[in-house]
Amino acid sequence: MVGIHGVMKFDMGVTEDGIKGEQKLFAFLKEKGVDFFQPDAIGLNKERYELYEVKHQARFKAPPFDGHGLPRWQIRARLSFQEKTGIRAVLVIFDKETQEIFYNYLDNLEKGEYLDTKGKNPRRIYKLDNFVKS
Repeated sequence: MVGIHGVMKFDMGVTEDGIKGEQKLFAFLKEKGVDFFQPDAIGLNKERYELYEVKHQARFKAPPFDGHGLPRWQIRARLSFQEKTGIRAVLVIFDKETQEIFYNYLDNLEKGEYLDTKGKNPRRIYKLDNFVKS
């Protein structure tokens, strides 16, 4: 069903069935020993496919610098996919506080300045200067 402005709209049954289907697929893949991850999107940009990882989050504040990031296991998975397929991984951040959009290829971000946090949910934080701002 298409709603106003051409946006797809689904009733809750379709959404719930889709989530159940994904959960069954993930269990099936794990049972088969398939190493997998779920990208947020795959898009065709200027005749080349790209994998997109998106975060909607507040920024990490200095010290040592302001930045944005994601869990290191997600970085490893996406860069491994990139290495094997040639499809580059793009990190896109929607900053909750400023409404700014930051993005860059993960391999470019890895070449710049970053900080690995510690604790229960460690993340790699990339310096804001390493992103393209939209």
